[in-house]
Formats: sequence, structure tokens, C-alpha cells
Amino acid sequence: MRPLAESLHRAGWTAQGILLPGFGNQIETLLERTNEDWLSAVTSALAQLQREHAPVLVVGYSLGGALALQAAARYSPTGLVVLSPFWKVEHVLWALLPVLKPIFRGVRPFKMLKLDLGNPEVRAGIQNFWPDADLDDPQVQAVIRDFRLPLALFDQIKRAGGQGSRAARSITSPTLIIQGDADELVRPALTRRLLDRFSVRPRYVEVSGGHDLLLPDKPAWAEVERAVHEFAMSL
Repeated sequence: MRPLAESLHRAGWTAQGILLPGFGNQIETLLERTNEDWLSAVTSALAQLQREHAPVLVVGYSLGGALALQAAARYSPTGLVVLSPFWKVEHVLWALLPVLKPIFRGVRPFKMLKLDLGNPEVRAGIQNFWPDADLDDPQVQAVIRDFRLPLALFDQIKRAGGQGSRAARSITSPTLIIQGDADELVRPALTRRLLDRFSVRPRYVEVSGGHDLLLPDKPAWAEVERAVHEFAMSL
């Protein structure tokens, strides 16, 4: 989120980015966290900003987009921007999650993603969380590839997405939704369906890109930045 926050700050906005509970230096507590923990952090920050600033623009990305939808339904910010809004996954395993939980211990995401530990971006991302790791050590590589996420965590992610989509009906704030046309995690067709859940139709911008819309070195960045700035100015 930092590049977009810094861009808005240069345009004259006070920008606050929050660390969701269980992420960053709290990563060891992630498996204990719930949608309600994450939402509480967002709504507390939003309420404080509304006491001190106007207008207030809420920006959420992916899972953060689901939380932003929930927060906006409760606190009606001046405006809302949601990028790559996660709200559901159309896959049989997603629907079977309650059945699978007692059977399987967890999901090994890095095996599913065929992690390329020779890719500089992948290595940099891992070392944000594990700065001392020797990523050339075969034993370390094996530990990373075997890393498991308990299915209970996916339960909370699913809950956040479902609550976000239901909250859309109650949102009255002007809303901008930005979606990458090649996003394989949050698929464009699902985002277009989400638009129909709003009682006040959002502004919708589809850009050429995947899920990583907030990286300044990606082709979609200039279009994303421009769309957010134009929307922010309209407030």
C-alpha cells in the first residue's frame, strides 16, 4: 500500500497505512487472528481519522478491500476505493472448506504456487518476513516449500470476503473499484458481479494487469494512480 499512500500524500492528503493484526512483525500470531480482529483495526483507524480530518478516503486492496467494504458500511467515509476486491473464490475446494477442515491439517501454498526461489521478487518478498534466511540453503528451501497454512485461516479469509460482499448493499459512500483484467486470484467476472450488490453503483475501472496493481514497476500502475487521484479530487 505504501506507493499509493505516498502518491496521495504528495497530492496533499494525510495518509495513514495500518498494519493488520497478525501481519508484519506479528506474523507469529496470524493463525490466531479473525476477520473481527482485522475489521476492528480498520474501523478504529477510520473512526479516529474521521474525528480529525475531512474528507476521509478509505482505500483497501484484496483482503483489505473486503475489510474496507465492511468498514465503509458502518462508518460511511467520504469516499471508498477498493482494488482487486476479494469476496469469493469460484472453486469446488472453497465450497468444501467446512468439510475438509477436520480431514486436512492445512494447505501448502508454496507448493501449489510452484515457488521460484531464483526469482528476485519472490526472494525479496520472503525476506521481508524472514530477513536472516539463507534462501540458497536446500534445507531452508525445503522448509519454505513445506510451509502450511491451517484451513482455519482460510475460514477467516472466506468470512471476510462474504461479510464484505454483504456489506456492499449498505454502502452509501461514493466508491471506485479497480480491477486487473488478467487477475487470476480475484477474477474480473466476480468483481463485475460484486458491482450488482451495491445499492449505489460504484465507478468501475478495469486496467491491463494482474493482481499486483500497487507495484510502481508494473504496467498498470500509472493507470491505477491516475484513477485514484481523479476520484480523490472528486471528493
